[in-house]
Amino acid sequence: MRYFDIHTHHLPSCNPEQAIVSFSIPYEKVDEHAKHISVGIHPWYLTETHADTSLQYLRSILTDERVVAIGEAGLDRLRGCPLSTQTDVFRHEIALSEEYRLPMIIHCVRAFNELIQLKKEIHPLQPWIIHGFRGKRIIAEKLLRHGCYLSLGARFQEEAARNIPLERLFIETDESEEPILKTYHRIADIRGISPEELTEAINKNVHEVFFKR
Repeated sequence: MRYFDIHTHHLPSCNPEQAIVSFSIPYEKVDEHAKHISVGIHPWYLTETHADTSLQYLRSILTDERVVAIGEAGLDRLRGCPLSTQTDVFRHEIALSEEYRLPMIIHCVRAFNELIQLKKEIHPLQPWIIHGFRGKRIIAEKLLRHGCYLSLGARFQEEAARNIPLERLFIETDESEEPILKTYHRIADIRGISPEELTEAINKNVHEVFFKR
């Protein structure tokens, strides 16, 4: 069974074709052994001084055929440089996402209203995936109404996990040591479906969102 991991910071020891490994520019160097990668400017590591250089570097990497998404990118009220700077750089990353027809893997902490406002303003054509979603059902429903996908990791709200439509759901490990198989089984159990049904739905989403180029 193919348990696809859409967002991890660990290079898989086996089946690297079943994971998208995330690299934060310029904090991390892209690993040559990764099969599928996402690259972005994480708001934690963004500095006003190096914003332009980081964006130029990001653009240069997007020609790598292994790149299937831009991210992590996004907004974080609790950590990083001022939100205004984060927003400005995020806008540039959204533009690159549209230009290169790549989905966005988004880090968002206590800035969902700002994120939704940007989505309403820009009307992006490429999918937006909120990674590591831990919010309540009411926040999930708001993001879903605005066309976002939600990706769940080892920590999540059960009510939200139970009610996210299968066609808008992804699963990830992020920094967790919990095996992706275990996370799939936990979510399948909460939803009252088989791991096989969940896996089939996620794999369909993965194909449609990340491998359409």
